[in-house]
Amino acid sequence: MKVSKYYNRIRKALFNNKFILAGIVIILVDFAIGIVGAFWTPYPVSETFGISLPPSSAHILGTDEFGHDVLSVMMASTLTSLIVGISVGALIAIISTLIGLFGGYYGGKISGVIIDILTITALTIPGVILLVIIEAYFRAASSTINITLSYIIVVIGLAITSWAFGAKQIRAQVLSISKRDYIIASRLIGEKSWRIIFNQILPSILPLTVAQFLFGVLYGILSLITAEFWGVLPTNINNLGTMLFFISSNGAYLSNQWWWILGAIIPIMVLGAGLGILNIGIDEFIDPRLKEVKPKVIPEKIVILEEQEIIEVPMLGNYKNRK
Repeated sequence: MKVSKYYNRIRKALFNNKFILAGIVIILVDFAIGIVGAFWTPYPVSETFGISLPPSSAHILGTDEFGHDVLSVMMASTLTSLIVGISVGALIAIISTLIGLFGGYYGGKISGVIIDILTITALTIPGVILLVIIEAYFRAASSTINITLSYIIVVIGLAITSWAFGAKQIRAQVLSISKRDYIIASRLIGEKSWRIIFNQILPSILPLTVAQFLFGVLYGILSLITAEFWGVLPTNINNLGTMLFFISSNGAYLSNQWWWILGAIIPIMVLGAGLGILNIGIDEFIDPRLKEVKPKVIPEKIVILEEQEIIEVPMLGNYKNRK
């Protein structure tokens, strides 16, 4: 029954909220570009044509400084960045939610101080700089580094330096919820703590978890691109960061090769737009004050009285004699 209830609620949210539906469609389009690009591109990524050709019917986004088709390179570079972004967002949401839940529920002085120390420490560590240091260490230890391992390091490094702000927000919310009557009553009747945390408190802070996930996806992609732009990962792999690296190193913005720049930022803009619209829809679904209320019965006409009579109502009992 519970599964069916939650399924119906989710289905209603997806199909009745235009912002949620539009956001999901836009994000799926971005993923479709990346998935198709992983198996098929209009031209082989390594194939060369004329150098710096503007957009045409043969090359929709023109060619770059090396003669590669920009659309093909963009399609082949999108999926990796999206997967890393989703992984970072999911890991940030999980870590911040768990720490916020347990830190708020067991909100004693000792646990509160420990959470505050961990939070402040995590907030002071710059994620991208940490990635550069870790990758430099691995490169010094080994002449060849596995690409998959590099991306795993990127995901973990960005997640462990970005959970703190969300955990702080969730912990504050859980502290407030834990003092409510129904939580206190559950404790008094002997309800297990893990059931209270996950069955009663977790549903109330899910909006914050979703917000952390959406933030983490964008943060993960932008941080990955920044790290790739700085040369953290090898430049011989296809991703949006290396595209921007070559755009900058070859001065595409000085030679007015706008199509090359556009090819590198289109997937980021599409994903950002989709996440933003999705966030608006989720806010409307969660917060009743933002919902558009439609009357169930629409009157055929409204009658407005031009003149209203003033009726004097006599005072009851001796109320008028009281001071």
